[in-house]
Amino acid sequence: MSDEPRDAVDEPNAPDAPESDVQEEVAPDPVATLETEVADLKDRLLRARADYDNLVKRHARDAALERERVKARVLEGFLQVYEYGRMAAVEADKEPGPLAEGVKMIVREFDRLLEGEGVTVTGKVGDAFDKELHEAIAEEPGDVAPGSISRVVAPGYRLGDRVLRYATVAVAPGA
Repeated sequence: MSDEPRDAVDEPNAPDAPESDVQEEVAPDPVATLETEVADLKDRLLRARADYDNLVKRHARDAALERERVKARVLEGFLQVYEYGRMAAVEADKEPGPLAEGVKMIVREFDRLLEGEGVTVTGKVGDAFDKELHEAIAEEPGDVAPGSISRVVAPGYRLGDRVLRYATVAVAPGA
């Protein structure tokens, strides 16, 4: 063997030589880490904002539905009083005077109020019978097409798509 000194780099087991099995840890890039955190926070913020917007919309929709339910309940309560007023107005026409005029004024005011709230009357003579709007109590002939309403016993009322009270009717036989 030679007496020449060898470089420590050439020796595979030299203590100063880097080992090939050990990976050198690379410090994470702080800018990349912050960019990732910002992207995550933006995503979370956008999702939270969307959830909040949906909550506000759902609350507004639920509040509007509840207002409509309450409105319908209140109007349903007045319908029988309104019907009594209409009957009184018919009887009042038989004996004209200030009392008859007062009753008619009250009925006209009820008409105006119900119309202003969007209440519509259902069940008129000649209308086609619709089981979703009318309650048939008899079959009676009339000057109407078969299957149409021949007589209205009590009118029905609707508020938009909601039936407040079904019309009580007699229907012409046939169909």
